[in-house]
Amino acid sequence: MRHRTLASSPALWASIPCPRSELRLDLVLASGQSFRWREHSPAHWSGVLGSRVWTLTQTDERLYCTVYPEKEGRGGRPTPEDLKAIREYFRLDVSLARLYSHWGSVDPHFQKVAQKFQGVRLLRQDPTECLFSFICSSNNNIARITGMVERLCQSLGPQLIQLDDVAYHGFPSLQALAGKSLTVFSAWAGFEPRSSDLNLLSS
Repeated sequence: MRHRTLASSPALWASIPCPRSELRLDLVLASGQSFRWREHSPAHWSGVLGSRVWTLTQTDERLYCTVYPEKEGRGGRPTPEDLKAIREYFRLDVSLARLYSHWGSVDPHFQKVAQKFQGVRLLRQDPTECLFSFICSSNNNIARITGMVERLCQSLGPQLIQLDDVAYHGFPSLQALAGKSLTVFSAWAGFEPRSSDLNLLSS
């Protein structure tokens, strides 16, 4: 199976109203909040959310998504429940326009900078994935953290699907993480000494 684009398979996509001023995929998904998203085609971001693999893209006024079947097969377009999951992940119930307006009114520097960074918002991530990704972040850059998290998922997480030459894995469960030694984590994912926290947290 191949990564989808909106142009190649429009029937398998669904969309919700969402102007770029409320969400910029390129700024949010590559900002270092989450480390599971890649831009595999121009303006098309693929990654794992809720143990499923998605591709997202957007126009000036709408956010588009497609979700891949859990096993090989063509699958269908996203359901209303899938769209709800996307809304919750990006916290689209929160109005950035109102927040930006308020922050700009009390901070002239923010008001100036915000014009260049519209659509930046916090993600509502899985707490376990968020916490363990944070542990990887000590004295590291985004590219290295991304590699560490990916190797951890490849080693201990379930394989979900392969698109082109990319195999996607879910984030490991606490049960899979529990009991692994620092030596094992270092060999699998290249964790620095701080990864001793992993064993404590997952136990």
